[in-house]
Amino acid sequence: MWLLVLILSIKLQMPTWYWIIFTIYTTLIMPISAFIKHCILVEVYKTGKKNEK
Repeated sequence: MWLLVLILSIKLQMPTWYWIIFTIYTTLIMPISAFIKHCILVEVYKTGKKNEK
């Protein structure tokens, strides 16, 4: 994925800031948001199980 974006950014002559923002997004923001989503889904699942009893 990273290599593809790097090749495309060079081929399309994209500015450096685009590459920096993409790198920060994929390394920091995506894992954090995935963790938050996971925590929310676990709580929703637990609440659903409690209501079934």
